[in-house]
Amino acid sequence: MPENPFTERGRITKAERFIGRWGELSILFDRIESRRPLLIHGVAGIGSSSLITHVVQSAAINLERPELRAFYLDLRSATDAGQVYSTLVSALGDRGDTSAALEVALATFDAPVLLCLDHAQAILKTEWGELLLETLARMVRSGACMLVVAVTGPPPVLSERFVAIGLGAFAPTEIRLLTETYLDDTGVTFTPHELDALATLSAGHPAYLQRAAFHLFRAKLDPQVRWRAEYLAEARERPIPGAPLPPAVFTGDADGNGVRSQYDLADGETSATGPALHTLPETSMILLYALPVCVGLLLAIAGFPILAGIVAALGIGMIWFWQTKRR
Repeated sequence: MPENPFTERGRITKAERFIGRWGELSILFDRIESRRPLLIHGVAGIGSSSLITHVVQSAAINLERPELRAFYLDLRSATDAGQVYSTLVSALGDRGDTSAALEVALATFDAPVLLCLDHAQAILKTEWGELLLETLARMVRSGACMLVVAVTGPPPVLSERFVAIGLGAFAPTEIRLLTETYLDDTGVTFTPHELDALATLSAGHPAYLQRAAFHLFRAKLDPQVRWRAEYLAEARERPIPGAPLPPAVFTGDADGNGVRSQYDLADGETSATGPALHTLPETSMILLYALPVCVGLLLAIAGFPILAGIVAALGIGMIWFWQTKRR
């Protein structure tokens, strides 16, 4: 039995597991090369930490500067600016806990430096957080280093200008490539219909996509697993803090029926009107139900009240049964 590969519940640190974000990376590396400070932002779980980690791992190759040194620092545990400066200066092989000490360390370091600071929202709540980021941005503009900052939530308003890059939902191509990469060597495949279902259920949010794919993989090994229902239950009971819930969480019932659409047909399943099953719009249904009532009224006026009642009842009943089956 292959192990379920969709177990990422945080920052992706394996380079081979990072997929997509090509547009954002193109802009990001172009701005890094032109010595502009960058700010990556997005809702919780959207992948900003994974993206900034990938930048650290691939900057030297993408910028064609093999001597470049990139450093990753998680700011959530920082207690003051001195601690941040001390950590960065120490990584450069020097000593000190001030912005001046960092400038000296950068000037004497024997390679270009890229600083990648994650979870900057933690220090923006402090009195010194904004000042630290603005000080680092000025160092970038002076040519001392390169800087990428990741923030969960909306981008902050700072006196120094950062190039802001917002992360949104995965595109269908990114979803397909991500699942194919994770499924390598497992012997399991997801059909196009299942990939569309994953996109609908997760709304393209990477963290919810991991959860939905985890349950779908389980269903591939055990047909008794009701993967949609289990994913929806998990999303309702343990939502990702700070991230909006995908709309399917509100519209799907225990069996996922509420999200059944053209994205969720079984292989080979079709309908008379095309690949998807749809209910009629509300206005069309009103007209359809009115038809047997009108016929009944005409028969009643013509002097056939019993026949009129039978026709109206049968007509409405047949329409109701047909529409229920199409759902």
